[in-house]
Amino acid sequence: MKNCILIGVTPPGPEDAAWNTVRKKLTKVDGFTVDWIANSKTQDEEGKPVALICAATDAPIDDAVAATSFAVTVDLGDCYTCELWASAPAILPIRPLEGYDKYIVTHDNKRSHFFSDPATIDTSLDERAAASMKEWGMFVQTSLIEAREVRELRSCIDEEIANIENLISLHRPDLNIGKDVISFQEIASRGNERFDLLLSPTSKASDFVHHALIERISSLIEILLNGRLGETVDFDMSVVYSKPGAPNQGWHADGDHQRGAQDSGWGTDGWKVHLAEPYALCLFIPLIDLDDETGYTQFWPASHRNRGLAGFGPVAEIAGATWDGNCRAGDAIWYDYRLMHRGMGNTSNAVRPVVQVLFKKTWYAEKRNYGTESLRQNDSDTVK
Repeated sequence: MKNCILIGVTPPGPEDAAWNTVRKKLTKVDGFTVDWIANSKTQDEEGKPVALICAATDAPIDDAVAATSFAVTVDLGDCYTCELWASAPAILPIRPLEGYDKYIVTHDNKRSHFFSDPATIDTSLDERAAASMKEWGMFVQTSLIEAREVRELRSCIDEEIANIENLISLHRPDLNIGKDVISFQEIASRGNERFDLLLSPTSKASDFVHHALIERISSLIEILLNGRLGETVDFDMSVVYSKPGAPNQGWHADGDHQRGAQDSGWGTDGWKVHLAEPYALCLFIPLIDLDDETGYTQFWPASHRNRGLAGFGPVAEIAGATWDGNCRAGDAIWYDYRLMHRGMGNTSNAVRPVVQVLFKKTWYAEKRNYGTESLRQNDSDTVK
């Protein structure tokens, strides 16, 4: 059975010494081919630097680690040690040595592609976004909406949150908002002090998304999902908000790899030639500046490539393979629905509101659970 093994080498050595050694001198173990995939650097629990080297092989894991240790110590010296950090039934994505930002973040604020006149569309930005989404499963765009728009949208969202929580208190005074499980047609809890509120179709926030935001990004959506909005692609709108005291979420992907769809497999370029195209993607737009206190969404770039990575999110943490979404208000984070991520805790005194737009193929039925009882219908009945 093939496994991906992630090995930590200490000390990391100069100029990727361990990586260069194993690539040249360790191509087989017990007669099985060893394919060296990538290398990176991180720190151990004590803050000491560690070189990470990643390989795929059918050889027994213990034998592969022992052979790696032997090759490294023979070539570089007895001061080097090799330790298994993780193994998985799929390629474990690790951080490039130069980091993620050069691949997934654009600071192009000309925003010419946001306007409907075809002559002004910046096709190069759309192409970069598509390439980043394909390879890394995410793309970050600064200043998608302006400060004035953020303030207006924040005001609308704050009003929607207050209204829905007032309805909960009115119709279900038995519920402790933030502690009890909440599941209505309009809102559902996603853990303690974390909520997912569907935007009312008649709200000002919904109107902004429909008539201002969608116009700016429609050309990009068509490229990313290979379809036209209102025809083969539709969307849902909500606000995900975390109150002070919200804990870290567990690692998860919003959507699974579809049954029968190919993932990247074991080829290092499998994401180019085998990975099924996305059927859904999310757009996050924070309405406040995010930092370590307010919390943010933490992503594992490239984890959308393989279905076998489900349950391996903690590896991203120990390997330093995460990207922290400490964005400014109005920035946009796009991500493939199959990408692994988690919401971080909120230790500040402020609510963290993030507009979420789910774009999806019309055939895809969203499985996130909301309830069947309607708070707004209850409110209408009360008024009558």
